[in-house]
Amino acid sequence: MSSGPPISETDTIFARAYAAALKSKFQVDVGNNGLQLLTSPVTLRGMAAGDLVYPQMTNYLIYKFADALQYSEDPSYTSASAGSYIAQLQSYITWVKTNASPSQETITRMSKAREAFTIADDNFWKRRDDASERFNMVKELYPNQTFWQWARSGNYPPIDAAERTRKAAQDELYGAMEGYFGPDATVLVSYLDNIVKARGDTTLPGPSYNQAGLVDDQDLIVKAIEYANSGVEPPRGSIEQSIIPVPLYSIRTYNSTVQAWITVKDHGATRDQVITIDINQGQNTSWSDYGFKQVKGGSNGFWPFFSAQVHVGDKSETRTLETKGRENDISLKIAMIGIQKFDVSPGLWDVPNVKALFPSLIPGAPNVLGDEVAKIESILVGYDVELKVEFGSSLRDDVDKIYEEVKATGGSMSIFGFSVSAGKGSGLKDRVESKFEDVKWDKATGSMSLTPVAGQVYPTILGVVARRF
Repeated sequence: MSSGPPISETDTIFARAYAAALKSKFQVDVGNNGLQLLTSPVTLRGMAAGDLVYPQMTNYLIYKFADALQYSEDPSYTSASAGSYIAQLQSYITWVKTNASPSQETITRMSKAREAFTIADDNFWKRRDDASERFNMVKELYPNQTFWQWARSGNYPPIDAAERTRKAAQDELYGAMEGYFGPDATVLVSYLDNIVKARGDTTLPGPSYNQAGLVDDQDLIVKAIEYANSGVEPPRGSIEQSIIPVPLYSIRTYNSTVQAWITVKDHGATRDQVITIDINQGQNTSWSDYGFKQVKGGSNGFWPFFSAQVHVGDKSETRTLETKGRENDISLKIAMIGIQKFDVSPGLWDVPNVKALFPSLIPGAPNVLGDEVAKIESILVGYDVELKVEFGSSLRDDVDKIYEEVKATGGSMSIFGFSVSAGKGSGLKDRVESKFEDVKWDKATGSMSLTPVAGQVYPTILGVVARRF
């Protein structure tokens, strides 16, 4: 499986060249050790952080980022997900094959208990999501209540019933596991209980399992980021209402580092961190050099190298720069104020070597933590990233034609993943804010620079390192 159609032959050259540059700059060890290097569009927004961002929001954003499994055949990271790691780990533990030899009666009990818990757990999360959507629409009418206070005040009865059913199914599953897994039962029940605690919505069992985050409310996050980007702390009330526990994923020094970059930017720091992208590396390396056995996807949200949407009458049309056979006529650099690799650390609920401990599942198990997915281990970011492109003489007329048509029709364009719009209200919520008027294009020299809006409270994700299962 993959998250989209495959990258074209010409875009593959640019993608591998970018991967080579990141591999060298960050000195990441990928290849034969199960680690993969995924590259990101150079305006893909990282997790908001710093003094004007409430820590609960940063916690939530880190959790959503780190918990998203990636397709192991897709070399692009565009914030899409191949599933939840913690949810798949929970399922995996209930299906592992051990050396125990349970009776048929015990097998039957375990099968029924597993099925009942899966159904009850899925139903609880569906009810929780439904309740969150409802709460997001009406919470202004309940300014003194948090999500759970509102839900437990009779405003959404289905969630109480779903929680009671899940707890009863959980208790029966634990009991069934004790007999089914034999000598391994104690440790497996402990693993599962830790995960259930980490995913628990109503309490904070401790800093090793979960932490204060937010309900799923993208409008709240967008508005809070708009406040912070304008230099104003978001209203506290709307954030405090939406606080709930989320599974613990932490990134050491992330918040302080992002704030340090914001501060030096405010004091006039220049983009003195530069990564030069050598096109020859894209032509002379293979995907295996970046940890991929094969590649089947990767174009969604990133490629082609230079594409645009223009308005012709009342229709939108696509324009694409033809780069096949002309890759060496393009030079690329990215420059930024700060750059760093951050490692992601799950809480103590994680079982990082679960497949080494229990490599096999029993027949009929769902396809979880399979070799088609990979788990994020590190994030590679830059702050205030500028893209610098030089087009050779054979490409300049074509580039100019696309650029001028975008400008004239209020369209949008993406170059090497740097998205920018000449129209209004068409910015992407997951991208670093940019303005078309900040694009500098000189047809005579073939040089183009694209810069983000200053003062944003998040870095740009350049890539991620993930480990295949």
